[in-house]
Formats: sequence, C-alpha cells, structure tokens
Amino acid sequence: MLSRREQKELRALRLRKHRQEQGLFLVEGVRAVEDLLASTLTVRWVAGSSTLEDGERGAELLHRIAANGLPFRSVPDAELREHAATDTPQGVIAVAEIPRCTLDDLRPSADPAAVLVLDAVQDPGNLGTLVRTAEALGASGAIALPGTVDAWNPKAVRAAMGSSFRLPVVEAAWEDAAPWLRDNGFRILAAAASGDPLGEPRPPRSALVLGNEGAGVSAATFAHADATVGIPIRGRAESLNVAAAGAILLHELLR
Repeated sequence: MLSRREQKELRALRLRKHRQEQGLFLVEGVRAVEDLLASTLTVRWVAGSSTLEDGERGAELLHRIAANGLPFRSVPDAELREHAATDTPQGVIAVAEIPRCTLDDLRPSADPAAVLVLDAVQDPGNLGTLVRTAEALGASGAIALPGTVDAWNPKAVRAAMGSSFRLPVVEAAWEDAAPWLRDNGFRILAAAASGDPLGEPRPPRSALVLGNEGAGVSAATFAHADATVGIPIRGRAESLNVAAAGAILLHELLR
C-alpha cells in the first residue's frame, strides 16, 4: 500500500512548485511508463492498480518493473484514480527524476539543425505536442523561455508521448540563450502571422521561436530575432494553432 509520504508526494507533484523543489515528475499510463523505462531517466518508484496484471501489456510492464528492481506499490483502482491527473487512468503512475539538461546538450551533431524556442507557450498539450514533433523531425532540443508552461506538467508529458524523456528541454532566459545560440551558429527566426515565407537557401542552423497562443512572440524576443518567418494562409482561417505552425516550419527548416 501507499505510505502517507508517498500519497503526499503524488499529490504534491501535480504542482509545478513542488516538481521544481523535489526535481521529480509524474508519468501516467502503460505506454508512457514503458517509454520511461526504456529511457535513461531515473525512476524512483511506481504505483499500479491491483488489476494491472489482468491485461497482457500490464503484466509485461509489471515484469519489466520487477526486472529493473524498482519499488512497486499495488493499490486498489479507486485509490489510484484519486492520484491520477486523467479522468480515465490506465492503472499505473511512476515517479521519476527530471533530467538536468543544459544548453550544451542542444549542440547538434550535424547540419541542417534546428532548436525550438518556446516563448510563453501556455497550453501544456501544445508544449508536449511541439516536443514530440521536434524529436520526430530531428530537432536537437527545445528551450523554454520564462513564462512557458512546465514541460513536466502531467498533460505536457502525456502529449509528448515519450519524446520529453529523450529530447533535451532546457529552461533558460534570453540573456543566456541568445549568446549560446549565436556562438553555435544558430540564426534566430521568430514565427509570426505577418512573417515572410521561408526562402532558399535555408540557414544551416535555425532557432525557431514560437510565441504565446494569444499574444504571439513577445517584443523582447523580436529584439533578438534575425528574421521573422511565417506561413502563407490561403483559406479563411486567420491563423494556425502554435503546434501546427511549429510542425510546418520545423519540417521546412530540416527537410
């Protein structure tokens, strides 16, 4: 059963403040915990519903948890639901250590290269989707500027579908990020509805800045940009969702 300390930890880690203080985050669901165990991240302990072993995939996950020597707590379904951040939890929650990435972890091994820069992106689903897209398209990592939602928010972790376990995500302010990007040959491109379409040739290294869902890229960020880029809108829609725009622009930069 869960101890009082473990119950308190599961409740606390729903909040960014406690995740930052403890350096821990939560991972929910069979698929997500499978990806977590396959990553290099450190897993502290796992809680699973008493019916987890009833399914073939759940039973296999339990075997992997035991093979890794991880502490496991079997709890009733109702109790696990109390600690889950989803309405229909998949029977397992893991507590893992947040990776301590630095800007140097974003240094690419080859060109073309791209780094995603998130300027006050607020929706955790958008952030997680962007991290997943960045890994899929071959970006070397992401920088979360101040005001951006926590990459280790449970909803962001779910939306990333395991990519946040593998792709470096670094929290940094412009005073640190801008010199590092320039020293490593990145051209800073701010995405905006009024921006110019990407031309040829593409820069060998790009830092693509995506802004807040409502306000867009901040004035302070535009001051660091080498250029403003956008996507031509041919239909009646005024704009694209930030995750969709990021996918299109990253594809163009890295193709």
